[in-house]
Amino acid sequence: MIANLSIHNRSRWESLLIGYFLVLLAFRIYSSAMLVFAHGQTFHSPDLDYTFWFSHLLGFPDVIIRHYWLCLLVDAGVAGAAVMALFDKKNRAVWMATLMLFFFIQRITLESFSASHTKSIACIFVALFPLCFRKEERFALMMEGARYFLLFILLISAWNKWANGALLSEGNFANMLINQHSDLAVYAPQHISYRIAQWLTETPLFADIAYWLLFLTQASFIIGVFTRRADQWLFIALIAFAITTYLVMRIYNFDLLVLGWVLLYIPKKK
Repeated sequence: MIANLSIHNRSRWESLLIGYFLVLLAFRIYSSAMLVFAHGQTFHSPDLDYTFWFSHLLGFPDVIIRHYWLCLLVDAGVAGAAVMALFDKKNRAVWMATLMLFFFIQRITLESFSASHTKSIACIFVALFPLCFRKEERFALMMEGARYFLLFILLISAWNKWANGALLSEGNFANMLINQHSDLAVYAPQHISYRIAQWLTETPLFADIAYWLLFLTQASFIIGVFTRRADQWLFIALIAFAITTYLVMRIYNFDLLVLGWVLLYIPKKK
């Protein structure tokens, strides 16, 4: 079963990746996380990101957010370019470059005026960037960079858990869950995340074990630095990581799975 997860055909792999991106886009529409739903917002926060500050110096986020038709145009540009990239394989690289442009404008504007900067969005850009190149050599180079970027994200997260002493602090994860789900305790005590968190906080030993399992899952990606033979297993571990962190901690890591697709592409040897 595991052997069947690898994808040797580049076009098929790209289609699956774009398809997954469209699934996430549909979820964003369902969650009202699109520009048309943020139209007219006045408060904005570029935070400390130089890219956001430079964008606001140019002024395009402020212009877009004030005009509904521009919000609609950018949102439609993201969806339309993704659909065209999925079906127009001959011009896929052009459509992917178009998608990257519209998606960049959308995210800069939306996250500025929602004052919620999503770090995992960078994973989507890194994952989609190789698809902008037709030549196999450049594509392979960008894929290599994307793979090591994924490994870096997970390994640096594991290292921080170890370096800051969180792993060795008894009851740390239980206290973390209490802080994360304080709103559910009041407004939605039947929520599945709160139920899981409540059980873990009542049994601190299991909470500590769960935190160690989270750490070991991230730390296991060190294998990918030395070999590609375990990439399919790492992809499965990444899926488990995304699902469990969403259910237990309400941390949205499904954007990270877009980047995780690089673990499945294995080009045929010439």
